[in-house]
Amino acid sequence: MKYFLLFFLLLQSLFSFSQLQISTLDIQTNDLVYDSNTDRIYVSIPSSNGSNGNSIGIINPATSEIEKTIFIGSEPTVLAISDNGEYIYSGFSGASLIRRFVVATQTSGLQFSLGTDSTSGSYYAEDIEVMPNNPTTIAVSRKNITSSPRHEGVAIYDNDQLRSTTTPDHSGSNKIEFDNQNSLIGYNNETSEFGIRNHSINNSGVTTTNITQNVLSGFGVDFIYQGNNNNNNEKSNNSRIYSDNGKVIDTSNSPFVIGSFPNINGPVAYDTINDLVCFANYESGVIKFIRFNPNTFLLFDSLTVSQTNEEAKNLITCGNNCYAFNTEDNKIIIIKDSSLGIINSNINNNISISPNPVIDYLTIKNSVLLNEISILDTSGRLVFNKINSLNKIYLGNLSSGIYFIKSKYINNTISTKKIIVK
Repeated sequence: MKYFLLFFLLLQSLFSFSQLQISTLDIQTNDLVYDSNTDRIYVSIPSSNGSNGNSIGIINPATSEIEKTIFIGSEPTVLAISDNGEYIYSGFSGASLIRRFVVATQTSGLQFSLGTDSTSGSYYAEDIEVMPNNPTTIAVSRKNITSSPRHEGVAIYDNDQLRSTTTPDHSGSNKIEFDNQNSLIGYNNETSEFGIRNHSINNSGVTTTNITQNVLSGFGVDFIYQGNNNNNNEKSNNSRIYSDNGKVIDTSNSPFVIGSFPNINGPVAYDTINDLVCFANYESGVIKFIRFNPNTFLLFDSLTVSQTNEEAKNLITCGNNCYAFNTEDNKIIIIKDSSLGIINSNINNNISISPNPVIDYLTIKNSVLLNEISILDTSGRLVFNKINSLNKIYLGNLSSGIYFIKSKYINNTISTKKIIVK
């Protein structure tokens, strides 16, 4: 009966989803990341899960099955993956360590201590971020587990070497995101200061350069950052924070709220391929997967996924039209809709691309005015971007695989087509 009721609820809330698949795995996890090179979801599994605990679990999103677990250390928690998919870094609650997981060999590698304080004790990782275009350098928001406030400063590590300059402890950036190789954005979510922080990074370490209060607020609030951190060290004009309580904050200059998504309570992810802000939103005993237009802040669609008394913890994209989140009641939910984002409209017929598959040069012909062309890989990472129309794009420098060419027209309409690079 409960499965029929869930299916009925799915039909009731299905706005624009088609060819929909929802899969549930019963497994305890603390965090999850996705690697487009292997097309796999990687999860941190605590000891309480049983014989395969204290491990990194590897999940195939196509089959929604866990294929393998590899021991990583005592009580793995937060995960972070490098933008080239080479390494996954794990923090722990059972050890004052960071450990690196090598994706290509599926082995646990380098590990190092986060240090200790004579008063508050050992440091643990609250948040980890990998520097753009530099898979061996990470930023760590450190914490203690004995006192309050728990924050022990943000530190930069090159492999296992600590850069000497760290930010102060007490009130600081519990949650962090790279803007580029020289800049880090953070948020204090454990004291009522609630400051958004800008950090400058150089060879000696990391320094707080600015604190803005009364823009984002809330204890325990997390956020994602959507900016220009894949290509260069310049701050994007569209640099934005999307918080898990629905706030949208422009950080291109002094941070300010530019909009909000209503009634949000749940983890957030940005779907770069389809230009949508996504939430696994909890309300009144139900988790809904909700997507919004990031420019108008209007609802795109909403789908009731699970009836539960527990909230979602982390949400990720896992390829084109694939999303996954874990829950407090020890489940991973994978949502797939194979047709979404490949738009079969009259707009899409106005542009032709050839050859497809392509080896080197892709030729573009269009009958309407284009404003921008972008190419993204299956994880949503931007690999090419050009303002205004152009006739040819060189793709010979890309790895073989599936990509998506996104065309933005002068009327702000967007169409997406799949291409294959040989």
